[in-house]
Amino acid sequence: MRDTGSETPIGIDGNGRPIYAWPQPPAVAPQQPIVARPWGTYLAGGCGAVFAVAILGAVAIAFMIGLAVVAVCLALAAVALTICVVILRDVWRQSRQ
Repeated sequence: MRDTGSETPIGIDGNGRPIYAWPQPPAVAPQQPIVARPWGTYLAGGCGAVFAVAILGAVAIAFMIGLAVVAVCLALAAVALTICVVILRDVWRQSRQ
């Protein structure tokens, strides 16, 4: 049996054989219109974002280093103040005897 898309004969030829309709090709789906996209703008925006993140990262690292330096300075000042207080207390005690 032939695959013609429809199995119903449309007539009979001179020898008594059935005649089938010519198979129709399937309908072609309409294609979507081509949309011109600004790929250059997308690429530039992506590169800009990468540069922005790099700059923000560098600023954040510099800020953290600055905070670390301030913390070290405060620690040194606290140690120096403690040493001064201990020495001055000892001097004060010796002067009062």
